[in-house]
This record gives sequence, C-alpha cells and structure tokens, in this order.
Amino acid sequence: MHVNYDRYQIVKQLGKGTRGFVYQAHDPHIDRLVALKVFHSDLVNNKDFVKRFLKEGKTIGRFSHPNIAKVYDMGHDNGTIYIAMEYLEGKPLPKITGEKRLGLEEITDLGVHTALALNYAHQKGIVHGNIKPCNIFIQPDGRIKISDFGIAHSESFSAPQKTQDEKNLVSLAYMSSEQVIGQSVDGRTDLYSLGALLYELCTGLRPFQGENLVALFRAITQDIPTEPKIVNPAIPQALSQTIMRCLDKQPDKRFQRGRALAKDLKACLKKRKWILSRWQWKANH
Repeated sequence: MHVNYDRYQIVKQLGKGTRGFVYQAHDPHIDRLVALKVFHSDLVNNKDFVKRFLKEGKTIGRFSHPNIAKVYDMGHDNGTIYIAMEYLEGKPLPKITGEKRLGLEEITDLGVHTALALNYAHQKGIVHGNIKPCNIFIQPDGRIKISDFGIAHSESFSAPQKTQDEKNLVSLAYMSSEQVIGQSVDGRTDLYSLGALLYELCTGLRPFQGENLVALFRAITQDIPTEPKIVNPAIPQALSQTIMRCLDKQPDKRFQRGRALAKDLKACLKKRKWILSRWQWKANH
C-alpha cells in the first residue's frame, strides 16, 4: 500500500531513479490524474537543492508551451518534497524506437520542436540538465512533450563519482563534457544533449561508448565522435554537420540558442525535400 502525499492519492508506481519515485496519482480537487515525483528524503537535507527546487518550480509552473509537460503543484509531506506534473498519455521515446525506427523527417521534426521548447525554457532562465530519450514523450497526436524540467541538473558525474549504477551510466551518455566534470552549465548543455539524442536516433548508436562510468567519462571529455554520416551514409551531410556542431566540446562553438538549432534543422529538412523532389523529377523525365 503506497503512502499518499497531501491530497494526492497514489494509484500506482510509474518508475524510480536515483532521486526518488514517480507515481500516477489522483488529484480529487479537480478529479484528474497527475504524475507525482517524490524525492528521496535525504535530498530534503540538501538545503541548496530544496531552495533551487522551490524557486525553479515556481517559474516552471508558469510555463505555457505545447511541448513542455505542465507543472501543477509542489509541496512537503511525509518528510520529503514532491512535484505534481502533467500525466502524459503518450509513450516515452525509447518505447517508440523499440517498436519502429524513425525516419529522417520524423527525427528532424522531433529535433526542431525539442529545440524550440528548450529555447522557450532557456529564455525563462531554466536549464533542463537531463535531456535524454526517456524524458521525451510522444503523445497520441504525434506531438512531443519534454518532462522533468528544472529538477535534474544539480548533480554532476565528476571524477570521484565513479560508483554510480547502470541508470546513471545511461544519463551520463547524453551529458556534455562541462557537465560531467561539474562545471557550471547553461542552455548550451541542453543543446549538446539534444545533439547526442539526434545522433543516436540517426545512427542507432550513442556518440560516446563506455563499458563503465570511468570509460564513458573519459570518452566524453576526450574523444571526438565519429560523424553520423560515416556511421550511416543515408544521413544528409547538412544534418550530420548540424549534429556534430551540437556535440562540440566547447560551448562557444555550439549553437548558442535553441531557435538557431531549430532553424538549422528546418533548413536540413527543406534541403532534403528539395533533393528528393528533384530526384523524383529526373526519374520521371
């Protein structure tokens, strides 16, 4: 039997991670389901985390963007803190890609909408800090939704932290070099993570490989990934170059804003459609 939190009645557990648990819960005040993220009680002792969590939660609660999951409420109960978020009816990206391989147009479109959503959040002063496939949901109507905004980027994977579990290994795979060594981060870190996600969607591989945290840490901070087009020749050169720019180890050489990345991705999509239409015209004449 799950413990309820304030007015939220726990229906079932949806998942768990290094920070806590996610439940499907019922809000009887307005008769709706929510996703309730409940943090491990030891995080309450981290005053910096709690202070930033409450401050950013207020900002995120005012977000109004079609591609960002809404935040409804935050609170303290049962010796811990929780956040009530929009319950997403769609499927997380890993489940979608487990069922089918996305086409280049679908991948590019996903990148455009994610980049624009990140741009919106960055303009509000919020960095996501944990952009990875399981935080991207595809709704039944095909629209993407980003979850877990503003509550994931307080911890890094610096050199002393090499005893983390397999879930942390997955998170680390999408983190920028400045993030894993514990340096300050900004919106360009999110764009790096989106680049890593697009790389994987286009090639079937993550840009950096490692059997453990030590090996993956070294690869992220020292190696240059193989260009996507070399891994998968079907990828247009322009898209390959865009992804590689996202993955540059120097933030100043990446896209500086999500809208700039979205513009580049749109141009890649437009160029690909032009090439295909020209090819089809030639084939018919």
